[in-house]
Amino acid sequence: MTNYLPLALYLLFFGMAVFAPHRWAIIGYLLLSNIDLGTHNASIGALNTAKAMILPVYLLWRFRAWGGHGKLTPAPVIWILLTSYVAIASLWTLYPAYALKLIAHLLGSLLIAMMLLRASKGGYITVRTIVIVAVGTLGIALAHWFLAHNWGGEPDRFSTFADAQSFAAFVTALYCAIITSRTLSLVLRTALAAALVFSVLLNGSRTWLIGLLVSSLLAIFVSQVRSWVKLLSFVLTLMFGTLLIAEFSVVMNWVAQMSGSNRIARAVSDAYRGNYKATGLGTFKLRETLFHRTVAGIASGTPAELIFGHGTCNGAQIAATISKNPDPNRALHDEWLRALYEWGIVGLLLWLGFIGSLVHYSLRAIRGGGDYAQPLFTYLPAFAIGLSGENIIASAGNAVSLGLLMLIALASISYRAGERMALIRAHRESGFGPAAGRFEPAFRGSQ
Repeated sequence: MTNYLPLALYLLFFGMAVFAPHRWAIIGYLLLSNIDLGTHNASIGALNTAKAMILPVYLLWRFRAWGGHGKLTPAPVIWILLTSYVAIASLWTLYPAYALKLIAHLLGSLLIAMMLLRASKGGYITVRTIVIVAVGTLGIALAHWFLAHNWGGEPDRFSTFADAQSFAAFVTALYCAIITSRTLSLVLRTALAAALVFSVLLNGSRTWLIGLLVSSLLAIFVSQVRSWVKLLSFVLTLMFGTLLIAEFSVVMNWVAQMSGSNRIARAVSDAYRGNYKATGLGTFKLRETLFHRTVAGIASGTPAELIFGHGTCNGAQIAATISKNPDPNRALHDEWLRALYEWGIVGLLLWLGFIGSLVHYSLRAIRGGGDYAQPLFTYLPAFAIGLSGENIIASAGNAVSLGLLMLIALASISYRAGERMALIRAHRESGFGPAAGRFEPAFRGSQ
C-alpha cells in the first residue's frame, strides 16, 4: 500500500485530466500536483515530464476553443525574458544538465499558465473548482497520514505525496482563495479555511505559516468588510502581541510542552533557548551559513559576475562546501539570493520585474470587480516570503507553482472583465457604443 498508493493516485488524476469532462480535467490536473514521484538528479524523470510538459500541451489542445488573448500583459513577457537570460547564463555553467532541466521547468510553467488561463476563459476555474480541489487535497493528505505514513521520509509532517513545503505552499494558495470569497456561505468558508490553517500547523512549515498569517491580515484589509471590522482586527492583533509579551514565560512553558509533537513549537522552543543546532530549527544553521557564504561570493566577484552572474546552477559550488552532492537547482534555499548570485543584477531585475508585474496584474484585476483577484493579491506576500526560504523556480507541475498559477488564472476572470468594461466605456464615450451582442457578460461562467 505504501509504495503503490501514490502511483495509483497519480494514474487516477492523470486519467481524469486526459479523459474527464473539462471541469473535472482541470480538477484532476490540480490534484495531480500533490503527487510528486519525480527524481532529484539531472534528469526530469518520465512522470515529471508527463505532468509538467506533455499533459499541459494536451490540455492546451483540449481547451483550444478558448485560445487567443487580448492585450498582452507584462508578466508573460518578463517570464520569457527571464527564461532566455537563464539560458544565456547557462553558457558559463558548470552544471549544464541541471541548467537544461531548469530551463525545461521554466518553459513548462509557461505552458501550464497558458493552459490554465484558457480553462478560466471557459469558466472551468472558479471558486467552486477550488473548493473541490481543497477538499481533495486534504483527503489525499489524510490518506498519506493514515495509509502510507512513512512515505517520503518525513513521517512527523502532515502532507500529501509531495514535498512538505510544497504542500504548505499549495494549501496557503487554496486558503487565500477560500478566505476572500464572497460567493461561499460563511459556514463553508469558515470550516474549510480552518481546516487548511490546521493542516499547515500540522505540516510544521514555519515559512509558510508566517506567510499564511501575513496573507490573512492582508485579506482583511483588502476585503469589503466595514471599517470597524478592519480596525477591530488590527486592535485584536495588537492585543494578542501585547499579551504574548506580557505572559511570555507562561507561553514558552506551554510551547516547550508541545515541542515534542509539533515542529513549529519545537522551532520556537529551540530558538528561545538559543539552541540553533537543535532539530526544531531544522536547517537554520545550514541556511545561515549558505546566506553568509553566498553574500561573500557576490561581494568578492568581478564586476562582470556582479552584473551578469556567476552562471546558472553554479550556486551549487557554495553549497558543496557545506553538504555533499547538493541539487544545483535547490542548493541555496533562497530564490532572491540565487537570482543575484547566478544571474547577477540583470537576472535579479528580471525576477523583481516578474513579481512586480504580478502585483500590478492583481491590482488591475481587483479594479475589474468580482471575487477573483483578491486571492492572488493576498497570496503574493506569502509567496515572496516562501521564495526567501526555498528554491522553488524549478518546479513546473508541482504544488508550489500550481498554487500560484491557479490564482493567476482565477484573477484573470476579473482582469478580463475590467478590460471589457473599459472597452465598453471607451466606445460609449466615443459616441459609437458597443455593437449589440459584441461583449459577453463580465463574469459569464465564473460562478
